[in-house]
Amino acid sequence: MKKAILLVSHSKKITDGVKDMIEQMAQSDSLQIFSLGGTADNELGSDPTKIVEAIDKNDSVDTFFVFADLGSAVLSAELAFDMLEAEQQKKYVLVDAPLVEGAFAAGITASVSDDLEHILTEAKNAPKKGWS
Repeated sequence: MKKAILLVSHSKKITDGVKDMIEQMAQSDSLQIFSLGGTADNELGSDPTKIVEAIDKNDSVDTFFVFADLGSAVLSAELAFDMLEAEQQKKYVLVDAPLVEGAFAAGITASVSDDLEHILTEAKNAPKKGWS
């Protein structure tokens, strides 16, 4: 099963850094990571068309896990969902987890497992440090 993690932020530097971190730890032929931060002209902001283009160019992916950081990046991820074809929407999972910790945990888990619920659970539990 092919999986992808889409990283959406106002900053391409942020998504590039998270992508690099995941790729160094989660080396798998069944997982792709996409850095989709910033606008099309590499300015600060977010752009739903970058998300749609990544999905359009990778139709062999079975599931796209989408992580976004703040306000309009979340709105861009939601708008991108609305811009997709019905079949593509079935593969699109908006993950309610932090961009860095959640995407990292999802990436590591997705590199060794095809269990979508397990991947989502690890992403959502990632920010819990257990400190008291």
